[in-house]
Amino acid sequence: MKNKFISACLLGMVLLVFYQCAQPGVLTGGAKDTKPPVLNTAESTPNLQTNFNKQTIELKFDEFIQLKKVSTEVIISPPLTYSLKTRVKGKSVLVEFDEKETLRPDATYSINFGEAIQDYTEGNKVEDFTFVFSTGDFLDSLSVTGMVTDAISGKPVEKAIVMLYDVMEDSVVSKVLPFYFGRTDKAGTFKINNVKSDTFKVVALLESFTNYKFDNSGESIGFLEDPIIINDSTSNEISISLFKEEGRNRLIKVDSSQYGQLKLIFSNDPKSAKLDYGIIDVEVYRENIEDTLFVWHNTAVADTWLLKVAVDSLRDTIVVRGVERDSFLKKNKLLIVKKASPTAIKINPLKSLPITFSSPLENFDPSKIKLYSDSLNTAVPIEVMIDSLDRRKLSIRHPWADTSYYFQILPGAATALTGLVYADTFTQIYEPSPRDVFGDLTLNIRGIQPGTTYFLELLFKNDNLVESFSVANDTLVVKKIVALPIGNYSLRVTKDRNKNGRRDSGNYYQKKQPEQQRITTLEELRAGWEVDTEIDLEKLFTAPVKVETEEKSERPGRPDGRGERERRGKG
Repeated sequence: MKNKFISACLLGMVLLVFYQCAQPGVLTGGAKDTKPPVLNTAESTPNLQTNFNKQTIELKFDEFIQLKKVSTEVIISPPLTYSLKTRVKGKSVLVEFDEKETLRPDATYSINFGEAIQDYTEGNKVEDFTFVFSTGDFLDSLSVTGMVTDAISGKPVEKAIVMLYDVMEDSVVSKVLPFYFGRTDKAGTFKINNVKSDTFKVVALLESFTNYKFDNSGESIGFLEDPIIINDSTSNEISISLFKEEGRNRLIKVDSSQYGQLKLIFSNDPKSAKLDYGIIDVEVYRENIEDTLFVWHNTAVADTWLLKVAVDSLRDTIVVRGVERDSFLKKNKLLIVKKASPTAIKINPLKSLPITFSSPLENFDPSKIKLYSDSLNTAVPIEVMIDSLDRRKLSIRHPWADTSYYFQILPGAATALTGLVYADTFTQIYEPSPRDVFGDLTLNIRGIQPGTTYFLELLFKNDNLVESFSVANDTLVVKKIVALPIGNYSLRVTKDRNKNGRRDSGNYYQKKQPEQQRITTLEELRAGWEVDTEIDLEKLFTAPVKVETEEKSERPGRPDGRGERERRGKG
């Protein structure tokens, strides 16, 4: 029994040892590698060489490496005619010049690898490693720094190329490569190192395909009007605004098939177009909608007549085919655009009532336009006029009270410019909304620079134009706008250099800088509130625009240029 007990114990111990050996375990290594590769200078091609001869450059590191995004991360300045050949060999980066490449004499070259060089296992990056060499007797050591922003938004532009030319002709931007260049970061800033002492033309580009040339009308461009002088005693902090050129305006299509209406479609906004009709005894009304110009007329010419168009550099003469007027009048009707509703429609008690027709109006008959109050059996007095800004509209004015109104337009009440006569009967019940469902806005506009005209547009819900006006040569302008629908408003401000009431882009070859534009968001307008907002125009254009980041604050800050606001409840 004793021997059996000893044998059982020995067997249990053996089984326990085997069980423990069979348990799965987790293999653990050392600490995670977080260090980037380190250059082995002793075994690499020497950096900062002078009298450099074209050769293969080898950069050897202390661990195995890989290259990422070589086409966008690795840049060389001055640019080469042929692309660099960059590849990995074990722990080394090899940089090879094309056999047809000729390096410039007495020039300092800089190869910036950005974040292209990474270790093979963890992807740790060698940040902004730069290899510099000179084909002359010394290395140039001056630098140019600055910022590139968008002319419209004022926001920094990332990946724009800032180029320096030692040739002053304007055509160099489309014909030759720059002498030096740099690329902007996320903050829109750039730095071009190892620049020689000289005078340079400065141009910035945002290219869809990088070839360092301004050869695509869709590319954004910016430039300094005067060359910069670079030497030891100058500060070279520059600022450039990028813009897209509008291009030459072209007349794409002419439609004169309908009597009394010409439809001219352009490649760009034709707002500034000048028209010469070449005929007499004709009344004309023009209507601009985006890239289309509608010309409404009442000419009785049955044959053809000429229309001369001048816009930007475009000069064209259009032969307009006459359309038979009587047939047009028989087949068409003047209509009210919005059909009557069976229920009452709410209106703004401090605004005129607009009635929109299908064509611009020539005249109206006030005796056939009636307004009745619910409390009266007779018509109440009203003021009727054709809207000066939109001749499609009749504007009905009345001191609206807190009651319902019955509105009526009878046949023959309005006649269009083309001769069409309103022949239907329109009736509608209107009810003024309570005054306290609207809000009032007061704009206190400061920072108006002498000699500068600003064109301001109040926008509702981003794009709906509420009102526009210009300011100039004043220390303070107070603009009060009452009875506005509640909601979010913004103010779009343009430095209107030519005072034409719109923003004009720039043109490189004409040496015309773009008109700058900024948008500032106003405080939300609430029902029954007055909101006073202070706008500093100069600060709006000079204060840096913050770059949006992934991390957002709980409460956004005020836009630059907008001061403290006072909100006052009514009643």
